[in-house]
Amino acid sequence: MAHPATICAALISNTVASLSGAGADPAAIERTLGFGLDRLADPDEQLPLRHLARLERESPKLTGDPAIALHLAAQCRGDGGDVGIVGHLAAHSPTVGDGIHQVVRYANLLGTGISLALRRRDPTAELIYGRTDPDLATVQGAEMALAETVMTLRQLADDVFDPVIARFRHPPPAYVAEYRVVFGDAVRFGQAADSVTFPSTVLDLPSPQAQPYVGRVLTEHANALLERADAAGPYRRRVQESILLQLPHGPASVDRTARVLGMSRQTLYRRLKDEGTSFQALLDDIRRRSAARYLAEPSHALSDVAFLLGFSDYSAFHRAVRRWFGVSPHTYRQQSR
Repeated sequence: MAHPATICAALISNTVASLSGAGADPAAIERTLGFGLDRLADPDEQLPLRHLARLERESPKLTGDPAIALHLAAQCRGDGGDVGIVGHLAAHSPTVGDGIHQVVRYANLLGTGISLALRRRDPTAELIYGRTDPDLATVQGAEMALAETVMTLRQLADDVFDPVIARFRHPPPAYVAEYRVVFGDAVRFGQAADSVTFPSTVLDLPSPQAQPYVGRVLTEHANALLERADAAGPYRRRVQESILLQLPHGPASVDRTARVLGMSRQTLYRRLKDEGTSFQALLDDIRRRSAARYLAEPSHALSDVAFLLGFSDYSAFHRAVRRWFGVSPHTYRQQSR
């Protein structure tokens, strides 16, 4: 049985507090979440990501602000205090780059449904954000994650932080002008992944709040939490994250995934089997879920959807869609509309 994608209570709690501050009714927030706010008492507890995804999608209606995620991110303090132990661990890392690497390393403590990657290619660096279950990816979640990243890095760099290129999977919304307030003019929509590119020199800046002793204590605690999380079946999520990052660049490879996870192909097969799944099953499931989302967005040409899902030719993509949904890609798109 598949384990549901999760998110730490700290991130849900932070979103709840922000929406409440923006005028959302706490009772309406509880109804949207499907549980009482007292359930968020332990910031490191893992809760199903579907609750946060539902809250994100409803946030414009709850606040009367279609660009609420961008507006909330613009108020970001950048001190790492609102995202549980991972945020504190990043704040107490020696440099900004070390802090981001800590967030990427301990992403599972933020939630098994979150996928993060940092790529440095001087003179730029790129932070890629995603969710392991495409059905739980939201426009508001991507807006918040990338906007908070930019706002935090701008504060750390004393606003000497341009140029920035922000890329989003979704098509342009009606409030595109609000994106330019946060990201500047270089905003791209309908892209292969949600990511932000920025000057790599920012990564070398010292973290202003870093306390080495506190960092060591937090690392020990984070490792203990990670071991506890790993006991619940970590390899499925790590493989899903690797597949999502590989697909826009071609067919996802089990050998490449095994190298990323630091194990042999045989070991990866065995560990996934122990968790009741296989590499091919995870790849097929991610492609199917992503196809449903991409095909529902008319901004993506059918050939582009095939490319984004890592198919080497359109005919293979066409056959896969027929197997998944019983109709051709073109027919599925018409039905989605």
